[in-house]
Amino acid sequence: MNGFNRGGPGPTVRGWAQRWAGACFVALAMASSVAGAAPPDAADSGGVSKANKVAAIVMQQQSRHFWQVVAAKPGDRVPLLERHFSAGLLTRNSQESLLETFAMLAEALGPGMASNVPAKILGNAREGELQYTLADGRRVALKLTLTDDRPPRIDRFGVMPLPRLVAAVKPEQLSATIARHIAAQARADRFSGAVLVARGETLIHAQAVGLADRKAGRANTLDTPINLGSINKMFTAIAVAQLQAAGKLDWQDTVGKHLPDYPNATVRDRVTIHQLLTHTSGAGSYWNDAYAANKHQVDSQRGFLATFVDQPLLFEPGQGLEYSNAGPVILGLIIEAISGSDYYDYIRQHLYFPAGMKHADHYRRDDKKAGFALGYIKPDKGSWQDNHDDLGLRGSAAGGGYASARDLHAFSRALTDERLLSRSQLETLWKPYTQPGPIGYGYLFSVGNTAGKRWIGHNGGAPGISAEFMHHPDDGLVIIVLANRDHAAMAMREWLHALLEASLGPRR
Repeated sequence: MNGFNRGGPGPTVRGWAQRWAGACFVALAMASSVAGAAPPDAADSGGVSKANKVAAIVMQQQSRHFWQVVAAKPGDRVPLLERHFSAGLLTRNSQESLLETFAMLAEALGPGMASNVPAKILGNAREGELQYTLADGRRVALKLTLTDDRPPRIDRFGVMPLPRLVAAVKPEQLSATIARHIAAQARADRFSGAVLVARGETLIHAQAVGLADRKAGRANTLDTPINLGSINKMFTAIAVAQLQAAGKLDWQDTVGKHLPDYPNATVRDRVTIHQLLTHTSGAGSYWNDAYAANKHQVDSQRGFLATFVDQPLLFEPGQGLEYSNAGPVILGLIIEAISGSDYYDYIRQHLYFPAGMKHADHYRRDDKKAGFALGYIKPDKGSWQDNHDDLGLRGSAAGGGYASARDLHAFSRALTDERLLSRSQLETLWKPYTQPGPIGYGYLFSVGNTAGKRWIGHNGGAPGISAEFMHHPDDGLVIIVLANRDHAAMAMREWLHALLEASLGPRR
């Protein structure tokens, strides 16, 4: 998982927060439900000297200030920033950017933090790292650099996930262990959806829990289509690569080569397909007022385009990094222009059908026969509500399609069997062209390495939606978690990954 650092210029938080909460394998942080959450309290300095004790006290105090900003109501954050953060940090980062940072962190944290979480503190009185083990078993590190002022202020900060500590079990005990964990999470109302873990064709465990439709009492199954969020970006990348393999486009082609009438001249003449695939084009997102006003009518890539086409680029093409939902929409239009097919139909014919993904599609929200799971959100102190009003009419080339757990297992097998692209062509997608943290990003694929074992994948999320897909291309291990509620899939996928790494030992 990637982390998030803030203290000077760099990739903006908007994109990476969206990747954590809504789109990719990137974890920003960290600890709590924001409203009224108590900051971490207990500390273990790990040393006996007076200097170490002083460092622990100073870092613990400043960490409280940090979490206080995360937990604050939006209107209360400005005075807290001015009180606890350095003038240098406030100069290097605009107030808007910092407020957005903490808003995104607050959204990404999700419910469930216990107060007074023990912390292990490493470092000195000016630079330190606080390591937390949370109530749900996640472990995170908060890195702080403080000024020499009296009292000190926070000059730089970073939040990083740490590997989970999960006890190994014998391989023959994996399925029962996973089943118990899923059942416990479901009983605690922390998970609803489907989990599938396999190595190649061999299932290690597959299980669905919870309700796809609470009003009707319809249960989730392993064949229930669940919203994937931005997992669909991988499918768009494969479609582009198929056209490249057929000699119909080049990675360095400009948008204008294939869309000569594209309305924005800068994008048309200067943005390349490579940049769109790597989030380095400067294109932003369609999550804006124009989309909000029309989301229940937008039903095509051109409809999505209309919501952002007049927006200026966020930076010069190729000169920055910003997670983008606009970029894949432009790629979807290029796919349509070259293939002569509607984007949705192209994906059906060239990905879902050959992969054997029987329940996958970009279903419209008003499709009464699709049988997909409704997503659910739970406002503070409220009851579960479906996400019908939060969703647009249909997803885009950037995300919002549906697939079942078994569909994604079939997709994993199709990658291994080279039914969609050859291995060498897939390796082009899986090369980490950008490396914003421990996790690299290829052509709309995340690329990571854990304990010497490479994995690729993506995640997705939106109100009522969270999904994770992690595929190890060198030994066929795949972890699939689809949840029809928000902030549920990542914690499950992290636990599964840690359990498998501990229990399966060295793999080829």
